[in-house]
This record gives sequence, C-alpha cells and structure tokens, in this order.
Amino acid sequence: MSVTQAPASSLLLTEHPLQRCGAWAVTVLADRERVEQVTTELLDSVTARIIENVVEAAVARQGSGAYDWWKVLFALYPNSKPTHAKRGKDRTALREEMARLFVLDDVSGPVWACTFCGQPSGVLWAKATLPMFDSIRAVNTLPPATAGWPVCRGCRVALWALPYGAWLTAGSATVLTCDNPQVERQFVRRNIQRADRIRQFGFDGMPATAGPEAVTLEALREHASDAPVATNLWMFKNDNQEPWLLVSGTRTGVARFVHLLMADPDCRRGWRDLRRALARRDRQGKAAVDGATAAARLLFDREGGQSDRLPMELWARSADLEKVPRHTLVGWRALCRLYVEVMFEMDPDRIKPVAELLAGWIAQESHRGRFNLYRRAAGSGYELHKLLITAGARLYLDGKERHVVPEVLGDLLANGSQGWRERTVLFFEVIETLHKRGVAIGAPSGGSEEGNGKDSGETRFDGNDDGEEYA
Repeated sequence: MSVTQAPASSLLLTEHPLQRCGAWAVTVLADRERVEQVTTELLDSVTARIIENVVEAAVARQGSGAYDWWKVLFALYPNSKPTHAKRGKDRTALREEMARLFVLDDVSGPVWACTFCGQPSGVLWAKATLPMFDSIRAVNTLPPATAGWPVCRGCRVALWALPYGAWLTAGSATVLTCDNPQVERQFVRRNIQRADRIRQFGFDGMPATAGPEAVTLEALREHASDAPVATNLWMFKNDNQEPWLLVSGTRTGVARFVHLLMADPDCRRGWRDLRRALARRDRQGKAAVDGATAAARLLFDREGGQSDRLPMELWARSADLEKVPRHTLVGWRALCRLYVEVMFEMDPDRIKPVAELLAGWIAQESHRGRFNLYRRAAGSGYELHKLLITAGARLYLDGKERHVVPEVLGDLLANGSQGWRERTVLFFEVIETLHKRGVAIGAPSGGSEEGNGKDSGETRFDGNDDGEEYA
C-alpha cells in the first residue's frame, strides 16, 4: 500500500522566537543569505548534520566536548528519546529515531496547518520533541483530547537547529528577534561558531567570551547604523527543572548610540575603560566575567527591571575620584552625555550654568571638603536643592552671583528617572568644570592604568580590550 506524501515543505521565517532562530540557523548552516534560498536538498543536508551531531552527543563519554553538547540537547529537549537520560547507546537505533522526526509529511490521513508557519502538516509534535517546552515533571500540558501540535517538516528541522543559532549555556538558550534580518543573521552566525567550539572542546575548554548582549550590540553596529531598530533577547531555561523565560531588549536609540559611540574617540576610550572595570577574574587568573558582556548588558532593559543602567553605573563608579584616572572620567563623561543626547534628546550643555555655580563654590576654599558635600547631595533632588541654595548664597555675598534658568532647576531637582539622569550629567560636568579651573580633585591624569587614555584603534562590542574578535 503506497503512502501519499506532501511536497517537502519549504523553510519559512515566522514570528515565534525559537522557530525564527532555528530557521536562521538552517540558513547559515546551508551557507545562504536568506531563508527562502534554502532548497529541499540543502534542508536535507542540514538535517543529516543535525542527526549525526545528536547521535555523536548521545554516545559521547563524559568530559568530552560532545558530551557537553548532549547536556545542551538534554536541557532543550528533555523528553526526547535520543537525548533522554535513559537513552540507548546504539548509533543505528539513535540515527533511525532521529530520522523519524524529520520524515516528509504524510497527507494520506488527516492534515493540519502547521502551528508555526501554517503550511500543511500531517505530523503532530508534543513535549517529547518540541524544544524548551516543559520539564519532565509535567505529565501532559496539551489541551484535552489533543494529540499534539501540527509541525511541518521545515519547522521541525528549524526547531532542532535551534541550539546552533542560540547563545547557549548547559541549561539555557538565548535567541534574538529584531526587525532587521541582517542583525538576526549575524547573531546566529556568531553563535554557530560558538556552538562548534562547544561540541569540540566543551564548556570548560572555552574562556569567558562575549555573551548574547555583546554579540547583539556588535550586530547592531555592523548592520543597523543607517536604520536603527529595537531588539529583544529571549532567554529560555529548562535544565530539567521548572522552565522559565526572561526577556530583555534594547530601544531603537541604542543602535544609533553604539554607532555614534564608535565615531567619538572619548566615547570609545570610555567604553573600553568601563569594560575593564567590569571584567572579573577568578583565583587562577582566568576570566570569570566578560567585561564586554557586562558593559553591553547595561544597555538592555529587562521586563520589570531598572532601565537606563549605563549612566547609573558610570556615576556609581566615579564616586571615589581617588581611584578613577582623569582620562577615564573624560571618557565616562562623554558616554553619559552621548547617552542622554541620543536616548532622550537632552542637551547636556543646559546643565553647565549649574555646574559653574557648584564649581565656583567648591573652588573658593576647602576643595575636597566642599566637593564631598556636593557628592553626598548629588543623588537627591532635595539635598542638592539645599546645597544649591547654600552655594548660591555664598557666591552672591562674594559678588560672584550665577544665574540659572528655573526650568533647568526644575528638571534637575525632579523626582524619578528624569531627575537622576540630569543629576548624573551634572556630576560629570562639575568634575570637568573643576578641572578647567585647575582645581585638583581625585586621581592624577597619569598613572599606570592600561592604555593611559590613548585610543588603541578599532573597538568591538563583542571582543576583549584589545579588540579580539569573539569566537
């Protein structure tokens, strides 16, 4: 008896984050620029590669890179037979089991529209084959009297290509969605390189390299400078535990910010200094926290979390001027000014009259003592208001009155995010104004800091301090 099969379903790009990442992964693995260029023959070739990698991981010995790849697969597909903890180790049986997942759709029986792309499908999938769907603790999450969700062949391959295109840990996968397809493709391409290294060397054999936020910023710099777009990172975690999802993203202005940052020498130096300040090493001297990723993360807003963390971090790290070299303060001031200009269309120069008032008062006498008074008041609109009254009165009595526009003061002393953003800009302007007046506050401009304020050439968002490319 013959079985009627539908024509091989084409690969489509949908709005589902996991399918979308997988479709891009298939495209890059097939060495094509666009998803629609993936032919049936190329889809078959990518499928064969996926199957062989799964089989190799399933039979790998512990401690090998391939075994770490099995950990990834187990976290993404905890209920699948080829990746289950109690899987068999027969290569032929595993290969046949995997091949059955990607057979052509049989249309001799019932046919449904694919859950992801809408193409005809005769195959139903549930949590045993869908990635990141649920932990093995859940007996069944399907609606009553439902055998599964229809998934066409193209989407089935895409869903198992997901680990190649996602940024991976042993228990989570992070995927990117963006209105610019080149940004998405670049993100996936870099992660495929990383996935290859995981399969070869394992997680322990890899240094702390650029994370998904840093890879996203570099993709924005390369492909979204002319038409800025927003991005979303979706981090799915299962790890055989209760699954969860974290979403973070960048606003449209971030793409323009990273482009303008690279065009300004002071901003570039400031970004490098920030990366160095955020990097951490373990007791053996190995990189434990990647500075590029930690810095990039400050430009991402997390649902329910604090936004605009970059200026807050710059302000916090500048609080002890004895530990911050002059060239670093110059770079961080430039970063802060650029951020509020791009993200909020704020003119930082409107703060200068207030900075002149405070700098004039600090410069009169007891420089460090008065600056410390200002530093303690800088974070509170109420305390800063009191200090401005004191400083203004002192300058008035000395015949050095300074005029400040009331509207500027209103914004500066306001509660909420606008107020602290303006006070952050003011803090760096006060430091700069004091320097121009020759008032010594904080660390000298020299010192042994790496780079000593010199621009050492190209800067990448996803590389180390010397611009090494993420791999």
